[in-house]
Amino acid sequence: MPTVVIYDRLSRLFAEEAPDHRIAICRAYAEQRGWEVVHVATDTNTSGASKLEDRPGMREVLSWLPRADYILAAKLDRFARSVLEFQRLLDAAKTMKATVATADGVVSPENASIIINVLAAFAEYERDMITDRITVSKEHFRQRGNHLGGIAPYGYAVAGPVNNKRWVPDETAATIVRECADKLINHGGSLTGLARELNERGVLPPAEHARQRDGRKLRGGVWHSTTLRDVLYTPAVRGWLVQATPGTRRSALTNQPVLDAQGNPVSAGPAILDAETWTTVRSIIDGKSVGRGKTRDGRALLLHVARCSLCEGPMYRQRREVRGQDYSTYVCRYGVGKRGQHAPNVIIARLLEEHVTADFLKRFGDFAFSRWVEPDGSAVLQLADITVQLDNLSASIPHLPAGGRTWRLAMDQIAALEAREAELRAEAEHAVGRWEDTGSTVASEWARRDEAGRRSLLADLGALVRVAPLAPGKPRRFGPERVTARYEGPAWLREITPAEAALKAVALEELLGDA
Repeated sequence: MPTVVIYDRLSRLFAEEAPDHRIAICRAYAEQRGWEVVHVATDTNTSGASKLEDRPGMREVLSWLPRADYILAAKLDRFARSVLEFQRLLDAAKTMKATVATADGVVSPENASIIINVLAAFAEYERDMITDRITVSKEHFRQRGNHLGGIAPYGYAVAGPVNNKRWVPDETAATIVRECADKLINHGGSLTGLARELNERGVLPPAEHARQRDGRKLRGGVWHSTTLRDVLYTPAVRGWLVQATPGTRRSALTNQPVLDAQGNPVSAGPAILDAETWTTVRSIIDGKSVGRGKTRDGRALLLHVARCSLCEGPMYRQRREVRGQDYSTYVCRYGVGKRGQHAPNVIIARLLEEHVTADFLKRFGDFAFSRWVEPDGSAVLQLADITVQLDNLSASIPHLPAGGRTWRLAMDQIAALEAREAELRAEAEHAVGRWEDTGSTVASEWARRDEAGRRSLLADLGALVRVAPLAPGKPRRFGPERVTARYEGPAWLREITPAEAALKAVALEELLGDA
């Protein structure tokens, strides 16, 4: 008896749209055809445009393909609303010698090969139309200041009919927002201290508060300084509808108010904080945020270069600035806190970097600097062009008077092109990356580069810096004796043949000895 796997998919799960009746229709169709139903798979809250492998139910179908003769759904769009994904399903079924069918008779084993792709294209067109309709509808409601779905910002709840949902103050949460703003402005509070105080008082953070209000199970979340920062910083506390700034991820720090045709913020509810309070809060948060607005990559000069002598673990730069003075340090994380695995190992970052820089430039500053050059593939492109020219000339030769002037010019040109073709073919087949002398020194390259570039230069010369912990009883100041720097030498000297490396090593030893 032929076997069949039934599949059903729903974009949204509602009581009146449950899959039971479609599965019953599929069962009746299979029984009429004399097929044995061996498995039923369903996906709910799943878009028809999603990939097959991203759907749990469809993964079940695919796992059953080797043991089934047919895959059956109530309608074609239950399989997919994307021609690409539907074609992938067809390819998988064809490989396993299975057939796709629909219970409405539109796609049957008899006509599947003809009609199926046409119908899938219409299903994709319908999906695009639905997407456009939803986008236009959302823009309409956004301009009216309606809530568009999801959880309301902390301090608000959602109220109103389906097509006119608005924000109303959630007084429990709104009181917390006003209280934290007041402590931040008038009582010298800090985000970290306020977050700790809220946790001690048992105040639920935004997500947990929403779950409790909606009668859902709590997950044990707590306040963090970043959570409180987002609550106070977002334009939503002014009652404004917000959206992500183009080109950025959605975040309380980057969101901007939705503007109406006149350029004014669209209101979705009453303000929790007035304009003066909110502006002051944002100013305080910006002032206490170290590095906000500064361009930096978040990585230190000696990252992956500085190592702890006790555990060989990496040393990380802890940034700290007080009144314009840099008090940053390099710290081994395995020597920090009650669970540290060894004694603390901390050293002043600025002095360590200055010491390593001076040592590095003293050793290698006068070295000629080389740059790694990758083959660019130009030989391959030129070879393709010349091949086309040769084909064209070769095709024209039979039509030219043999021995004539035009014939001789064409033959000379063919000979020149063939010689160039041989050169390019050899170049293309043997093109490899290589080190090229730049004409500058390591010192001048160091001066030209930024922090990330200098870190890369240290890596090119195989730098490894070991930092020993402060000896007991020693003054708490930087000591060069705690630092041991080792270098493998420039990569352009190391990555050569063994014979060349031996000669270069002798010269390097002499240079380092002189230094």
